[in-house]
Amino acid sequence: MAFDCIEKVIKLFFFNYGGFIARHPIPFLLVPPLLAGALGAGMVFLTTENSLENLYTPDNGQAKTDRNTVDTLFGEHGDNDTLVSHLSNISREGSVIIRHKDGQNILTQAAIDDILDLHEQIMNIRITLANQEYRFTDLCVKLDGVCNENPILAAYDYNSSKVPSTTLTFPLYTSPADNTVTYFLGGGLGGVTFVTGSQDEVLSAEAIQLSYFLRYEDSVEDQRSALWEEKFLEVAEAFTSSVITVTREVSSSIETELDDASSGVIKDFTVTFTILITFSVCSCVMLDWVRSKPWLASCGVLSAGLAVLSAFGLMSYIGVPYINVVGSSPFLIVGIGVDDMFIMLAAWRQTDVTWSVEQRMRHAFSEAAMSITITSITDSLALGIGAISSFRSVRIFCMYTGVAVIFDYAYQITFFGACMVLTGRREAANRHCMSCLKVRPKSESTPTAYNIFCAGGSTQQPTNVEGGDTNDHALMLFFKNYYGPFITRWWVVIPTILLFLGYLGTAIYGCTMVREGLELRNLARDNSFVAAHLEAERTLFSEYGPPVALVFTEPRDVWNPLIQDLMEETLIKMEESEYTYDTDHNLTVSWLRDFLDFLDAIHFRNPTQAQFMDILLNTFLEIPAFRRYMIDITFSDDNRTIVASRFFVTSKNLDSEDRKRYMMTDLRRIAEEADLPAIVYHPLFIFYDQYLVILSNTFQNMGIATGAMFIVSLLMIPHPVCAILVTLSIVSIVTGVIGLMTLWQVNLDSIAMTNLIICIGFSVDFSAHICYAYTSTKTNSRRDSVIHAVYSLGMPIVQGALSTILGLVILYVSDSHIFRTFSKTMFLVISLGALHGLLFIPVGLMLAIPVKIRNENENNENENQRDCHDFQDRGIVTVSQRSHNKTMYPMNGLTNRYMHQPTSDGPYVNSGYRDDFLPSHINDRQDVRPQHNWISLEISQSGYHTSQL
Repeated sequence: MAFDCIEKVIKLFFFNYGGFIARHPIPFLLVPPLLAGALGAGMVFLTTENSLENLYTPDNGQAKTDRNTVDTLFGEHGDNDTLVSHLSNISREGSVIIRHKDGQNILTQAAIDDILDLHEQIMNIRITLANQEYRFTDLCVKLDGVCNENPILAAYDYNSSKVPSTTLTFPLYTSPADNTVTYFLGGGLGGVTFVTGSQDEVLSAEAIQLSYFLRYEDSVEDQRSALWEEKFLEVAEAFTSSVITVTREVSSSIETELDDASSGVIKDFTVTFTILITFSVCSCVMLDWVRSKPWLASCGVLSAGLAVLSAFGLMSYIGVPYINVVGSSPFLIVGIGVDDMFIMLAAWRQTDVTWSVEQRMRHAFSEAAMSITITSITDSLALGIGAISSFRSVRIFCMYTGVAVIFDYAYQITFFGACMVLTGRREAANRHCMSCLKVRPKSESTPTAYNIFCAGGSTQQPTNVEGGDTNDHALMLFFKNYYGPFITRWWVVIPTILLFLGYLGTAIYGCTMVREGLELRNLARDNSFVAAHLEAERTLFSEYGPPVALVFTEPRDVWNPLIQDLMEETLIKMEESEYTYDTDHNLTVSWLRDFLDFLDAIHFRNPTQAQFMDILLNTFLEIPAFRRYMIDITFSDDNRTIVASRFFVTSKNLDSEDRKRYMMTDLRRIAEEADLPAIVYHPLFIFYDQYLVILSNTFQNMGIATGAMFIVSLLMIPHPVCAILVTLSIVSIVTGVIGLMTLWQVNLDSIAMTNLIICIGFSVDFSAHICYAYTSTKTNSRRDSVIHAVYSLGMPIVQGALSTILGLVILYVSDSHIFRTFSKTMFLVISLGALHGLLFIPVGLMLAIPVKIRNENENNENENQRDCHDFQDRGIVTVSQRSHNKTMYPMNGLTNRYMHQPTSDGPYVNSGYRDDFLPSHINDRQDVRPQHNWISLEISQSGYHTSQL
């Protein structure tokens, strides 16, 4: 066959390699554990990273570029001398949300009294660093030397006795004592109800939020603020009241939650390891106590464990940090390793137990190693492609997992191969699988107890069964005798096609409902204090969203009325967006509007550039009520022009991830269409950017990976139609995973992206195994080929799927959204992959590759094919080639050895007897042509030669 050149080379290599490892198992048994130990020692250099921005936001997000622009234009003030609403980065802060214990109005004197008590305790927090004591007033973000305060407490003048006499208006409250001071209460009061007939007079509120913002400009400030945050959490947790309840959060809470969740799931890995060993051992136990392989199963799981240790150690050596998502990688790798182990064991079981260990290893490796080579290449390629993702968390996960897959493959064909040799020698010596003591075969054993607990193995007596004495597992026989014949019936094929179409329709429907993005509250554990705080914040404080800056980035003659009109036009368009509050709500911050009103108030119209700048700098910005606008204007060095300026509009009702994305994209569109160069920015846009790139990035990676998988399949599987079927299977499984995970309430985020990348590799695993078995079998009908394929690989597919699901079940019960998402999507990947591999692909193969195509290809392929097997125990060689009548003749004196009559052109066929050892009954057979000569083939170390008999 034209497409099998690579397959032949790989099979020949592993045929010879299997014989080599059978003769020299000890080095392969000892070197991998020593190497794993040496690499594992690198974990002492393990570093961790938990920055939300670095890990879960796109590297090339527009918001990061816009932040650099804002920092460049307004950097002279920094984030320490500014208003909280003007911060260009997510600040260090402590936050509490306070509610009445019985759900009543929080705006009572008793509740405010306790809130002020809590506030006082927070303000009195002291931390010590380098023998220096600091309080909040030493660490807070300030403007003009005054800490940014909580407006709701300021509205009551920090005095609970004023609660009954104070009539609050929402969201803006102007103090009657000073009409120039207006407080924005939108971020401090939640669940507000109004007095009947009023649109702004507050009757009651469900919650109050207090926030305390800290400086972080340099490492020393950041360290001090981090210590203060720790103390803040302690104070908030220890606070008790008979009236109010308090939830708490600090800026580093999510990162701490990720660390705790990761630490917890690593502890659970021991449970998973135990479960998988138990499952593997049970799967490898038969009624035959010689052919059972419990210790070999344990070694297979151990081999995967060594791969995890080696990968983590190597990554630590080269400085790749450990992140929380990587905590799920060991579960996945152990599942992959156990899957490979079952493939190897299935190939071993299909060999003749009367063969020597070396010959069984040659056959097992030439068949199984080809399958696990294909899947290891595809898994590694998929993860390698994932390593180019724009999300750092995805890249790191793919690096750890991809390296672990490579190590797993290496250890499977070395360490586990050596374990197979030792197990094969035990089996050849008819020793018990547990005690390694010699036992009698069941046919030679009479005591019932001995038969049940001890007997097993081969009688080593001649048999006329074609294929020899195999050690088929009961599940293999089920696939051969029942399942395979069942799914190939025409009355089963039609419902299978209908089932596939129904599945695909459901999956496509789910794909149309995909939800994108990772919500920050999903990074917290379910039962943590952070989750409760973020949920309260989402439900009670989403009506008034973050203030978004409109930044005009280039120097313009702002004194010119035409430029003023262009700026105002853009600002009005932003206010008219459905995601922001309009002019009537008076929530927009515009220095230009207030300055023009000021000019009107002093009856100064149409100022020149010099007059405009002079009044702005020396009069307007000197007024206390307008001094805050100084941080919104950047002047040239000579104070003659305005280099940049910014305005703020307030977003609204951001109660879903979709609204956050649409708000950002709508405002960016307005800025891009503006007549003056402008950008819109808020620090949260850095996280919102994931919504814009997650889908395109996922499809890009998956498209590249699918194309790569097609090329690999075309090269490795010896039939082009099979390569096409494998690729279509990938598309089908990925579609199913995306659609069904959406229906399972799983968002498409960076966590799901890693799983979809893995999905590509796993999709190939299941389909490639079956396709390869189908094309490599030698039968005369499509139905027989399907039966042989599911007989050969049905059991390892079931075992591999169950082992991977068992490995992930501990993650499903985790209290971390990240690990539950991983387990859900991987469950879909495995279950859909197994469904395709055991049902859809076999039926597709039977329908797509007619018998005549397979026969023609097989004829071409086998015209000159020779499969030489060195029988060490007999000193003979069998050489196989198709005979003209396809009849096999038993050879006198050699059990289970056959020969074919040669074709008319005289090539040798299947001569398996010793020198001068002729089959005595050949001339008695009527269907043997006496005019043809029988050919003997002798192979020695110096080569081979043929002779006529």
